[in-house]
Amino acid sequence: MPSNFSDDLIRKMTSEQRAATVALLDTLTDDQWRRMTLCSGWTTEHLAAHLSMSFRIGMPRLAVAMLRSRGNFDKAADSLARRDVNRMTRTELVDSLRENVTTDWSPPGGDLVDSLCHDVIHGLDLTEGLGVPSTATREALQVVLQTIRDRDRIAYFGGDLAGRTLVASDVDFRVGDGPELSAPAATVVLVLTGRITVDGNLRRTP
Repeated sequence: MPSNFSDDLIRKMTSEQRAATVALLDTLTDDQWRRMTLCSGWTTEHLAAHLSMSFRIGMPRLAVAMLRSRGNFDKAADSLARRDVNRMTRTELVDSLRENVTTDWSPPGGDLVDSLCHDVIHGLDLTEGLGVPSTATREALQVVLQTIRDRDRIAYFGGDLAGRTLVASDVDFRVGDGPELSAPAATVVLVLTGRITVDGNLRRTP
């Protein structure tokens, strides 16, 4: 876990992120529900289904989905999200997340920090797709950035620093070597997780 962040604080930040996502989903129009997110091939509906998937689907059902996807978690998650969009209403999808705002969850092999990262990163996938301000707090973004850097997750996510040093303009964070580029923390998260590229999305520091 990043230093200076207790389990209780991580739980608080995770709950705040989920509550903010629920509040946003409650306001969406039909068009916004059909809008594409930064998750390839997923609309807002698919992402909402994925965010609540772990609270609705037990290990046996996940194991079956993994077998059908030949062990590929991304394919299994995609299959489950598409199935749930077809069988659940939007209200049911949101309520599934609403009812679990404070529920502890960690991805297989992960911990509470990984859970926070999951909710924050997918929250950005949602807000960027909708073209609305991020729902993540600066404190949560700080934890996510530190976790990605300190646990060497950039390659895992498919991020590319392109030989640059990335500096967050609104939190204390930097990563990489080379000429410095600056952007808000949310944008840096999107670069480190492979959602967007360095070129055209960050500015050179003075």
